[in-house]
Amino acid sequence: MKTKFFSVIILAVLFTCKPSSTLLENEYEITVNTEGVYNGLRAYLKTTEAGSRAVTIDTSIVMNGTFKMKGTSDGSQMRALTIDGVLGKLVFILEPGEIFIEAYKDSLGASKVSGTYNNTVFEAFKTQNRIISDEIGGIRKKYLESSNDPELQKALRKRGDSLRKVNKNFGVEFALAYPDSDFSLLLLENMTARSGFDVELISDAFENLDETMVSKNASNILIANKIKTKIEAALNVPLKIGDLAPDFTAPTPEGQQITMSKIKGKVTIIDFWASWCKPCRIENPNLVNVYNKYHDKGLEIISVALDRENKKDLWTQAIQQDQLNWYNVSNLKFWNDPIAKAYNVNSIPATFIINEKGIIIADRLRGAELETKIEKLLN
Repeated sequence: MKTKFFSVIILAVLFTCKPSSTLLENEYEITVNTEGVYNGLRAYLKTTEAGSRAVTIDTSIVMNGTFKMKGTSDGSQMRALTIDGVLGKLVFILEPGEIFIEAYKDSLGASKVSGTYNNTVFEAFKTQNRIISDEIGGIRKKYLESSNDPELQKALRKRGDSLRKVNKNFGVEFALAYPDSDFSLLLLENMTARSGFDVELISDAFENLDETMVSKNASNILIANKIKTKIEAALNVPLKIGDLAPDFTAPTPEGQQITMSKIKGKVTIIDFWASWCKPCRIENPNLVNVYNKYHDKGLEIISVALDRENKKDLWTQAIQQDQLNWYNVSNLKFWNDPIAKAYNVNSIPATFIINEKGIIIADRLRGAELETKIEKLLN
C-alpha cells in the first residue's frame, strides 16, 4: 500500500509544480483567489511556531475576489493565512517563488495551495493523510454498526490496526520518500517536538535527508540542529530497572573481544570505573569481596574502564593491584566510551545488576547495599 500511495504523490508533485521566472531569488508572491469573500475584508499572514504567540508578518485587503502578498524569505517556514469573517486558518509553506492559493470561504483550512515545490509536496502529504484518516473513520463507523456480526468486527479490527500503524509512521515514510524537500525537514522538526517519538525511525529519516537541502541556508541549518538535539536527548534517556541491558562487545587488556550476553551469569554486575577514579579504587575491595563470596553461586562481574587511549598501562596495573580477577574490558575512549554512552553513564563508579535474562534489576549500588542485594539474589 505504501508504494502505491507514494508513487501517486510523486506523480502529482512532478506535474503540478509551477516554476517562477519573474521574482528575485529570495522573493515570494502569494496570489489568493477568494471567490465569495466580501470586498474590504482583511487577510493576515502569521507565524506558527509551536508554543509561541502568533505574530502577524503581513496583511492585505480582499478586492474583487482576490488579494496578493509579496516579500522576501531566506528559507522555507510554516505560516498561517487567516481572513476576517472566514472560518479557520490555512497553514502552508512560505518560501521564495510564486504561491497560488484557492481559498474556500466555508473552510479556509481546506483550501488548495500550489506553485512552489514544497507547497505541492505539503498538499500531497495532506491529501494522502486525509485518505488514511477517512478510511480509519469509515472502519470505526462500520464496526459500531456491525455489533451482530463478530466475524466482520474481527476483520474490521485487523484492518483498523493495520491502518493505524500506517498512519502512525506516515510522516516518517513521507520524509524518507522526499529527502530533498524542505517540507520533510519541517515535518521531522514537528514530529520531534512531540514527546515519545520513535527515535530510531526519526533518526533514519533524518540521516536520509539530502545534505545539500539541510545545509542550503541558515534557516534549514537551525532546524536541523534542533532535530539533532532532540534525537540526542531521546537517545540519552537513562536506563531504568526493568529495562533490557544493552548488549556490548569490547576488548580485554589482551585484545580478546568479550560480549556481555555470552558470558553473563545468574547475576551479573556491570561495573563502570577507571584507574584514575579514586572513589572507584576505594570501592574495588568491596567488589572483590562480593565476587569471592558469590562467584561460585553464579555471580559474574564485567568491569568497563573509562581510561584514555594512551593510559592502557595504568589500566592494566590497576587491575593487577586491585585484584580484579574477572572480566575486564575497555575501549580506552575516556567518557566517549560507547558502552558508557549506551548505559548513559556520566559519573563513576556506576554499577548495573542484571539477571540471567539480561534485565536490569538494580543500579548504582555500592558498599554494603551492593553486597546485601547480591546476597538476596543468590542465597
